[in-house]
Amino acid sequence: MKKIVVLGGTGGIGSVVVKDLFSTRRDCEIIIGASNEKKAKEYAKSFNSKRVRGIGVDVNNIDQTAKILKGADVCINCVVYYLNLQVMRACLKSSVHYLDLGGLFHMTRKQLKLNKQFKKNKLIAVLGCGSTPGITNVMAEYSARFFDKINEIHISFGDADFTKYNQPFVLPYTMYTLFDEFMMKPALFTKGKLLMVEPMSGEKLLKFPKPVGKASGLYTLHSELATFPSSFKNKGIKECSFRVTFSEDFRNKIKFLIESGFASEKDMKFGGCENKPKHITAKIMDQWLPKKETKINDLEYVRVEIIGKINGKRKMMILDCLTKSHKKWNIPAGTYDTAVPPSIIAQMMINNKIKQYGVLPPEKCINPELFFKELRKRNIKIFKKIESL
Repeated sequence: MKKIVVLGGTGGIGSVVVKDLFSTRRDCEIIIGASNEKKAKEYAKSFNSKRVRGIGVDVNNIDQTAKILKGADVCINCVVYYLNLQVMRACLKSSVHYLDLGGLFHMTRKQLKLNKQFKKNKLIAVLGCGSTPGITNVMAEYSARFFDKINEIHISFGDADFTKYNQPFVLPYTMYTLFDEFMMKPALFTKGKLLMVEPMSGEKLLKFPKPVGKASGLYTLHSELATFPSSFKNKGIKECSFRVTFSEDFRNKIKFLIESGFASEKDMKFGGCENKPKHITAKIMDQWLPKKETKINDLEYVRVEIIGKINGKRKMMILDCLTKSHKKWNIPAGTYDTAVPPSIIAQMMINNKIKQYGVLPPEKCINPELFFKELRKRNIKIFKKIESL
């Protein structure tokens, strides 16, 4: 029986990764690893299956993590991206294949430096296997195959939420990532050069299919920019960007927290203990993740737009990935389309569908047709449109 370890397997994304693995892979033992051992065991028990078990793990302790990983086929890393290097080093120690949800550009670049070590040990590490990065990377690779020359690749997403929330604020994902997206300078590839620009700059009106429609997009830091310029260099890429779409009200609330010091990393004393306001805020804000009793009703479009030449003619190809909230599991579209790809890619690994060793972005090692087929099985659909320019 194959064995997959999901670190962070009780979190918002990791718990759904486990659900998808369990429901689609019958010949697989699943180990749920979490810092809270009790929570990991309780979640494992909810599956009522001998092939699912929970275990406590401190990923900062590389030796301990390696011991837990020993004998596994794949490690799916769903812990906060700050800890990606520790988990990768544990995988090297235990000879286990690796994948994660992304490194928000800077961490991804550090992870790519482990390429030689993974190759030497005949191991695979796929970086950024969620929706964006993840689905976007594979869509870009698929689209690129149609083009003789690529000038531009632009990534964005938009959503529509019809959920009736009984809470004053809705947190789409971890506050740590949100703070980083709002505060760290985004990477922008322009005129063949990589630049760091002002956070939440580059506002542009984007038009998605209904019911999303028009949405304001702004630059933010994302992992695709860490790999696309080199991955599509042979096609002549000169421009690449990532834009996030948040409502004006949501942006103002996050900006207020940042400007008021709630995202500060300066140590402060609270009740006799020292801590960073950022950590306390993130913990408090967890209460605004969607409540279990709330019936989720939303959808999301993740988009890749490529401009270049096909048969000598200037064309634009738009690939949209549509995901709707999962009714049975009652989870948002953005959670579902982030959690499903790691499960699919881990299963590709154990099925020997990824042949290259080393540290790789999805566009360099994932077969788009196989990947899209698995997405369709989970009601996640890809739409393609080509326009002449």
